[in-house]
Amino acid sequence: MSEIRPSPQVPGGNQPKPAISPSLGTPKVVPPAPKPAAPDLAPISLEEVPAGQGPSKIKTFGGGAQAQEKQYKRQPFTTGHGAIRVRTFHGRLSEEGMAYMDEKINEWLDNHPEIEVKFVTTNIGTFEGKIREPALVVNIWY
Repeated sequence: MSEIRPSPQVPGGNQPKPAISPSLGTPKVVPPAPKPAAPDLAPISLEEVPAGQGPSKIKTFGGGAQAQEKQYKRQPFTTGHGAIRVRTFHGRLSEEGMAYMDEKINEWLDNHPEIEVKFVTTNIGTFEGKIREPALVVNIWY
């Protein structure tokens, strides 16, 4: 039978030597000194407002463009010849998006009985906002 013999021990072991000599010791990490508090800043007290009592914090940005109706000099023709203006609608290219766009177009036509639609163009493209999504763009010429 064969014997199992331990490997010879080398002084200092088989470990590599440290990069820092033991006489220097380990490096110390010194945290940065805390910044002194600004003397002109005083703590503020919090005011408790009961729920539903304060002013609304919801603000809209850029929503006023759709609410404006501009008066143009040229009046739309109802003779069936030539388009004067265009109205553009857009929505997501999905069933819900098209149903929403149908509703908006029909609402707009009901609110403007003086308009005679001359022709309609459609385009499909990608709208880029927070996310990229396919969109349907409908131009109604009247």
